[in-house]
Amino acid sequence: GQPIGGRGAAYADMDGDGDLDVVLTQAGGPARLLRNDQVTGHHWLRVRLVAPAPNRHAVGARVSVSHPGGDDVRRVGGARSYLSQTELTLTFGFGVATEPVSVEVTWPDGQVKVLESIGPDQEIVIPYP
Repeated sequence: GQPIGGRGAAYADMDGDGDLDVVLTQAGGPARLLRNDQVTGHHWLRVRLVAPAPNRHAVGARVSVSHPGGDDVRRVGGARSYLSQTELTLTFGFGVATEPVSVEVTWPDGQVKVLESIGPDQEIVIPYP
């Protein structure tokens, strides 16, 4: 490890494998990508929302995923760290579970959309109703 003057951090699935990687920015130096390349066999689901202008990424939407291990809730958010933006696609992890899940989206205007029997290990795109 080498110390750096970190200024910002953001996460995203940079390599499309279902786990989140981290990008760090530093003062007076290049950005650094910390790839999450562990092989666990765990399962996941990525959810990308598409909405009409002006909020095309549905910032503020609430997404709940019901799976055998319980319910997980995420919100589509904006900036998270100094001069940094995490990706707007949401990632849910299921561990070793492979059963289909249900996804409920509460859009920023309050409309609700439910999808049933969604299999793991994929990215789904959900359009505004």
